Amino acid sequence: MQKHFGRGLAVVVLALALLPGCAGSNGDSGPHASSAVEVSPSGAEVISTASLREAAAEGATPVYWAGAQAGTKLELSRPSKDRTYVRYLTSDAKAGDHRASFLTVSTYAQPKAVAALRRQGKRPGGAISLAPGNATVYYDRTDPRSVYLAYPGVPVEIEVYDPSFKRALRLVNSGQIVALG
Repeated sequence: MQKHFGRGLAVVVLALALLPGCAGSNGDSGPHASSAVEVSPSGAEVISTASLREAAAEGATPVYWAGAQAGTKLELSRPSKDRTYVRYLTSDAKAGDHRASFLTVSTYAQPKAVAALRRQGKRPGGAISLAPGNATVYYDRTDPRSVYLAYPGVPVEIEVYDPSFKRALRLVNSGQIVALG
């Protein structure tokens, strides 16, 4: 089982708060563009959609997101080569904001992601289903915080967190969680 199971949002907040290092370039085009790039001390960076696509293309591991979301700006954080976080900041939030108030799509390198989620689903409270693209979906019914998904043949596990668990599940089940590319 991966270390991040059960940690969900705590990992995202800790990574954004404490771990430096963020890959990607600073662009200024796309719907999330701003006149100045915003970088936090944690290495989290507010970037444009175009820059997010460029950063994803540079990595060996696919990066997943929920597409453009109205009223948000994209934040990218890469605390390690195996972990990428895309957060959707709202209102006046700055890069590295410590609040757990934002939609977050995390991508973790995991060679056997589908099998790992299926194992999790066999535990008490585990729920397993399928989503578009033949994705295996897992969440814990007894403590639903994040929704995890994995695609056959893709060596990553994706975690979708939203302050509203129902919204996270709806995003996954709608097929909106896709690889940048």
